[in-house]
Parts: sequence; C-alpha cells; structure tokens
Amino acid sequence: MKNNSHTKVALIAAILVGLFAIIAVNKYIATKTQIAPVPKATILCVSQEIREGGEIGPEVLKVKEIPFEALSNIHIALPSESDPNFQRAYDDAKAKVVGRKVKRIVQAESPLFWIDIETETQAPFTDLIGDGNRAVTMPVDGVSSVCGFIRPGSRVDVALTASRKKLGVVIGQTVPGDDEITTYLILQNVPVIATDRLYDLQAEPKGYGTITLNLPVKAALMMIQARSMGQITYLLRNVRDTKTENDRGRISISPGQSFGEAIREFEK
Repeated sequence: MKNNSHTKVALIAAILVGLFAIIAVNKYIATKTQIAPVPKATILCVSQEIREGGEIGPEVLKVKEIPFEALSNIHIALPSESDPNFQRAYDDAKAKVVGRKVKRIVQAESPLFWIDIETETQAPFTDLIGDGNRAVTMPVDGVSSVCGFIRPGSRVDVALTASRKKLGVVIGQTVPGDDEITTYLILQNVPVIATDRLYDLQAEPKGYGTITLNLPVKAALMMIQARSMGQITYLLRNVRDTKTENDRGRISISPGQSFGEAIREFEK
C-alpha cells in the first residue's frame, strides 16, 4: 500500500510539473511570436473618386492611417488625430487644397498627393508683403540658412553677435571690457517670403544666397543696420510655434538713439 501511495504522489507531481512546463512554454512562444504594433502616420485622402480636372471639395476629404514607413514627401501628412494640433493642421491642409483641381483621376479611398494637385497661378511677389510692411533681403550662407532648410513660408528668429563696443551697450553685471562678444535675439517669428527670386511655397529652393523677410519698416531698418554691426544668424522655428517673449518685430528707434540702446529697451 505504501508503495502504491508513493507511486500515486510521484505520478501526480510529474503531471503537475508537466502542466507547469506546458504553460511556461506556451507563454514563452506567445511572447516571442507577438507582433509589435506598426507605427502609423496620418494622411489626407479622398472618400470618393475625383475625375481628372475635377475640383476638390471639402466633402470628399478625410484622413486615414498608413504604416509610417510608407510615408513620403508627396503625401499630405498630418499629426495623429489624438494630437492637440490635429484640427488646426487639418484645417490648414483643407484650406490649401479645397477649390483646387486635380491633374489625374484620384480613386476613392486613395491618398491625395501634392503632385495630384494643379499648381495655382503664382500671385505677384508684392502681394506677399503685409500692409505697412517692407520686404528686406539679407545675405545668407549654408550655416546661417540652417543648411538651406529655410524656405519661403518659414518663420525665423534673428540673432545678432557683436562686440559690446560696437553695440554701445552694457547690460547688468558684465566682465569689464568693450571687446566682450555678446549675442542678442533681436527679432522673433519673422516670416520668410522668398529665397533668392523663388517665392513659390511648393518649390524646393536649392543653393540660394539670400532670403527676403516681411517686416515692419522700423524692424526692416534694424536688420539693415544689424548687418553692419556683426554676424547675423537665423534660427528656424516650427511655423505653428508663435510664442515669443517680446514682440521684437515692433521695435521703436528714437532719433539719435544707438543700436545698443534700442536693444536695451527689451531688457526692461
């Protein structure tokens, strides 16, 4: 009897060990074979067919997700629908395409590509200059143009690097000496309306040597003067980022006031 009892206990223990082993193996296999979620990108597409030469209406536009690796620069890409910036980006995209005509048939549920859309007749360059503003053209190189990523439609901050002696300004507690080099952010959120003679938003600027800014008159004068003061560097912004510490595009330069004194006003 004792031998039979020991045999039954050993059998039950072996069965339990086998079951635990099976469960462990199944969990291991499930972990190894689990498919990682595929990153997605949100794009603009159409809900119904648009024939060649047809006009894009707001009612046909929709969004859908595609694998991120399939995204290219011809897609009209948008933030995820869960992103707080989605609605603004979607409205901006609609404003750019609604009313435009397509160059080929776009099938229902297909992506709408930038290359599908007919290019609008380009408006005169002067129409891009805001009321009361002036266009001022400044030289750039590969560094100051952020490796050429600045393009028509970009927004930039403008930084000036120069010696305090040239600026004629001393702010706060500084190391004595007029030759101290200082960098000031003199303008923020400035619109770029052209690179060389190119002002088409859809074009890809290449190898340009100048950018043209759209500025209030006094800020345009500041840029002209800043060019003779030292080195100008442009800081590229996200076009949706409109936050500034001060509205430095509205500087007031009094008669006889030095350039440095004008900058010092921003410290108040």
